[in-house]
Amino acid sequence: MRIFREGLSGAAAVARASMRANKVPGLAMTFLSKGACLLTETVGLQDAEKGIPVTENTCFEAASLTKPVFAFLVKKLQESGVIDLNMPLAAYNKAAPGNDPRLVRATAKHVLSHSTGLPNWGRLPLPLSFAPGQGFSYSGSGYQYLQQTVEKLTGTRLDDLLQREVFDPLQMESACMIWTPALRHTLARTWDEAGRQEPPRTTARHTSGMEPNAAYSLYVTVGDYPKFLQGCLSDGTLPDWIAQVKNPAAPGVDWGLGWGMTDGAFWHWGDNGGFKSFAAFDPLSGDAFAIHTNGANGLRVCFDVIAAVTDLDFAPIDRMIKTVD
Repeated sequence: MRIFREGLSGAAAVARASMRANKVPGLAMTFLSKGACLLTETVGLQDAEKGIPVTENTCFEAASLTKPVFAFLVKKLQESGVIDLNMPLAAYNKAAPGNDPRLVRATAKHVLSHSTGLPNWGRLPLPLSFAPGQGFSYSGSGYQYLQQTVEKLTGTRLDDLLQREVFDPLQMESACMIWTPALRHTLARTWDEAGRQEPPRTTARHTSGMEPNAAYSLYVTVGDYPKFLQGCLSDGTLPDWIAQVKNPAAPGVDWGLGWGMTDGAFWHWGDNGGFKSFAAFDPLSGDAFAIHTNGANGLRVCFDVIAAVTDLDFAPIDRMIKTVD
């Protein structure tokens, strides 16, 4: 994947046109190369009702962009000997989310590559679609199972672990995993698919609340996630670690540990209703980007920008995302 430097000057114009067409109020995006910032841009409104623009201090729900950050943490825990990725999670944690006897064979590798057979979400006990390691089924519940296992092994809640092991070392000053009072003022207001502004998200009406969730509860500003991407690019062992598993997810898309893989690029998307996001990095070119939006149609905007300023083929990615519940 390569970012077209000559196209970056028009990225905001592409974003504005797509936002108008798709009824998306706000966007924040950053493009990087080899650790240097090529462009950071904010467009549109954080709160249309109050006329508050998106700024570099606006917070977005990163949604499933939380998953690669959690995978990065799991890599660190593996390197420090806390967890064996090939060990069945049942050996560490008896509180499995399902009672299918095949689930006892599920490992951290299965979770991170979405090959446990568990569904995305659902009521407990969760069924298995297939035996662990025998297919692809995108599963937030699998990530939650691994989160609970990690918390048990370390004796530390996930938000504290990420603060110590990832956010502080990478200087992600605004990143957080749970609702905080500051979010009342900085979290963007979302729009639905018809372009209607939704009520403000609070602890009472919110996708995350007061408990961290490895699958979706990360909050970030436009400056935070790029610091994580820079951490990914600077970790020379990360690409091989991710790609040690290549689980076929759809034509043209494999799933590694924590990331989707297409043509040498590692990518992920986020979807928390009105919050849509997309991020990618390529260890060979050293290029990376993150885009956050606060509209239910925001992925269309992300793809329009990606098509204008990168050579990433998002067609197979788009097809795969549409298959996820």
